[in-house]
Amino acid sequence: MRSVTTEIEIPAPPEDVWEVLLDFPRYGEWNPFIREAGGRAERGGTLVLRMHPTKGRPMSFRPKVLVAEVETELRWRGRLLMPGLFDGEHHFLLTDLGTPENPVTRLEHGETFRGVLVPVLGSVIRNAEHDFRLLNEALAERAVARYTERVGEAVPAIGEGVNGEDGSNDPAGNAPDAAPSVPGHLAPPGPPPGTPPP
Repeated sequence: MRSVTTEIEIPAPPEDVWEVLLDFPRYGEWNPFIREAGGRAERGGTLVLRMHPTKGRPMSFRPKVLVAEVETELRWRGRLLMPGLFDGEHHFLLTDLGTPENPVTRLEHGETFRGVLVPVLGSVIRNAEHDFRLLNEALAERAVARYTERVGEAVPAIGEGVNGEDGSNDPAGNAPDAAPSVPGHLAPPGPPPGTPPP
């Protein structure tokens, strides 16, 4: 057995992260790893997934949904050819870390691999972590955009500065310098419009 686990903190509430995660028909618009998806996201349902690993050929799976708890957990189990050969239990766990004024969702995304081919397919498992992180970042951007549109406020983008009033690194408001992004974390949004200053 081998496991891969990744995490990211997203400045949006679980509601928006969950909606993006379950909007299977639009995966092709943003998802770099699972580019096609369909099926029933409910316990016992079957999903149809087309995965495009960075290294390797595209693969199609029809995993069974094990858990589909709204805004909390999505978990499925997929198999390669037959049970016990190369089984993967994939999960997305959402934890609400924020407040109504400053929403933050921690997303844990990972998979546990079991089967006789696990020792042979070690490179596939190692590469999965990279692909999971790409998915996380894309999901975060999509969820933040959805949240921004829903509440009608500007949310800082990845890597934006915080020194100037315009979000740049220059207090004078000149052209902003490129600020390094922090992998696995997005800057949280400010309070909703109309919130009085502290």
